[in-house]
Amino acid sequence: MKGKQSYMMPVIAAALGFFMALLDTTIVNVSLPKITAYYESTIDQISWVVDSYNIAFGVVLLTAVRFADQFGRKKIFQIGLILFVVASVLCGISQSIELLILFRAIQGLAAAMIVPVCVPLVLVHTPNEKVGIVTALFGIMAGISTALGPTIGGVISEYFAWQWIFYINLPIGIIAVTLIYTFVHESYDPTASKKIDWMGMITISISLFALIYGLLQVKEVGWSSPLVLSCLICSVIGLLFFVMIESKNKDPMLPVQLFKNYQFASGNIALLCLGIGMMCVYFLMAFYLTTVKGISQIQAGLILSSSSIATMLITPLAAKANKWGTLWFGVIGYVLFSIGTYLLGFISPDQSVWAIVGVLMIVGLGSGLIFSPLSIALILQVPEEKAGIASGLFQVSRVIGAAVGVAILVVMLQHMMQNEMITAKKEMIEKIEISKLSDNTKEKLKLQFENYKEKNELTANKSSLQDVLHKLTDEEEKLLKSSPDNAHAEIKKSFAIEREEIISLYPAIEKIIKDHISLAYKAVFRFGAIVMLIGAVFAYLNGINARRMKKYIRERNFEVER
Repeated sequence: MKGKQSYMMPVIAAALGFFMALLDTTIVNVSLPKITAYYESTIDQISWVVDSYNIAFGVVLLTAVRFADQFGRKKIFQIGLILFVVASVLCGISQSIELLILFRAIQGLAAAMIVPVCVPLVLVHTPNEKVGIVTALFGIMAGISTALGPTIGGVISEYFAWQWIFYINLPIGIIAVTLIYTFVHESYDPTASKKIDWMGMITISISLFALIYGLLQVKEVGWSSPLVLSCLICSVIGLLFFVMIESKNKDPMLPVQLFKNYQFASGNIALLCLGIGMMCVYFLMAFYLTTVKGISQIQAGLILSSSSIATMLITPLAAKANKWGTLWFGVIGYVLFSIGTYLLGFISPDQSVWAIVGVLMIVGLGSGLIFSPLSIALILQVPEEKAGIASGLFQVSRVIGAAVGVAILVVMLQHMMQNEMITAKKEMIEKIEISKLSDNTKEKLKLQFENYKEKNELTANKSSLQDVLHKLTDEEEKLLKSSPDNAHAEIKKSFAIEREEIISLYPAIEKIIKDHISLAYKAVFRFGAIVMLIGAVFAYLNGINARRMKKYIRERNFEVER
C-alpha cells in the first residue's frame, strides 16, 4: 500500500538528483572567465565546457529512458547518480581544459540517466491523489534550477575556488544514492521487451547530436554556414530514418504513435516554445543586466532568482492542476510569461532594480503555472507504462527548445545590435561635432568611435575615457616640452578645458550607447513574447479539463516490483 512515508522519501531522493543535474546546466556559466584564466584557454575552447554537457545530455536522453524502462529505472538512476558524482570530482581536479570538457560530457551523459527517470521512478510510490502534486514538483524544479544556477555559481565563484561548483555535487549525490538505495523500489515498463533497438538508438542519437550541435554553432558561424546547414540536413535525414525504423519495429524505443495523439504532440510543441521563452528571459537578461546595467554576475543572478521566488509562491495553486485540470493553468501561464517578456523590452538602462524584479516575478508566476500542468498533462496523456518515455520527451523538447532559442535569439540580437550601433555611432559623432572640443580632438574621437565594430567595445566607456584622457595628457606633456615657458599657462588652460569637456561628454555618449543596446534587446524580447503566445495556443490544445483529469488520476496504477 502506498503511504505517506513510502512516497515522501523517494520524492526527496529523486528531487536531489534532479535538481543537481539540471543545476549544472547553468551553474558553470558565471565561472567561465575564471576557468578561462586558470587553463589559459581561448573563448572557443571554453564554450565547450557548456556545450559538451548540453550535447551529451540531449543526445542520450531518449536512450537512457528506454534502458530504464527495459532494465530498471532504479538501476539506471543509481548508475547515473554515481557517474555524475565521479565526473563532478574529475571535473574539479582536471589538469587541462580538454579533460574538463571530456568530464563535462560524461556529466551530461549521467544527467540524461537522472532527469527523465525521476518522475516515473517516484510515481510508483505515489498515491493516486498525489500524482499531480508530485509531477508538478519536478516541473517547477526544472524552472527553479535554471534560474538559481547563475546565482549559486556566482556566489561560489566569488568566495571560493571555481572547482567548488563541481565539488558541491559530492555530498548531494552521496545522500541521493543512499536514499534511493534504501527507500525506492525497482520499476519497469511491463510492455517493453529486453531487446535493444540498436538502429533506433543510433539514428535518433545522430539526429539529436546533429541538431543540437548545429544550433549551438549558429551563434559562432551563423545560419548560412556550411557546417550548420550540414548538421541540420543530417538531423532531418536521421529523424526520417528513425521514424521509418520505429514505425516498422514491433518493439520500438519510441512509439511514434504517441504523436498521433494531438494533445500529446501539442504539449511537446508548447515545450519547444517554452524553451525559447526561457532562454529569452534567463539567457538574454543575464547579458543585459551585466553589460547594460553594469552590475556584477552575483547581483544579476540574484535579480534573476526573483523569478524563482514567484514560481515557488505560485506552486500551491499550480499543484491544484491535478484536481482542476491543466487546461487554463497552462494558457494563463503562457500569457503571463508572454506579458512579462514583452514588458522586459520596455526596461530602460536607468530603470530601478525593483522594476526589473517586478517584471521577472510576472515571468516567474507564468513559469509556475506552465511547468506543473504541462508535465502532468504529458504524463497522463500516454499509457501509464509509457510515463518514462513521456518524461524523456518532456526533457528532450525542453532541451531542443532551449538550443533553438539560443540560436535564434543570438542571431536576432546580433543583427539588431549591428543596426542600432550604426545609428548610435551617428548620434555620438553628432554629439562630438557640437561639443566645445578642438577640431583635432574631435577628429580623433570620431575616428575612435567609427572604428568600433563590437558592442562590447562601445560599452567599455570607462576604459575608453581613461585612454582618451591619458593620450590627452601625453599630448599636453609633449607640447609643454616643445614650447617656451611663457606659453605653458595658456597650453595648460586649453588642455584643462578639453579635459573637462571630454569628461562631461562621455556620460552622454554612454547614454546613447545603452539606449540603442536596449532597443536591440527590446525587439528580441518582443519576439520571445510572440513565441510564448503561440505556446499558449498549444497549451490550450494540450490541456485537460477537470472532469477528464479526475478520470486520468483515478486510472493511474504503476507497475512495481517489491
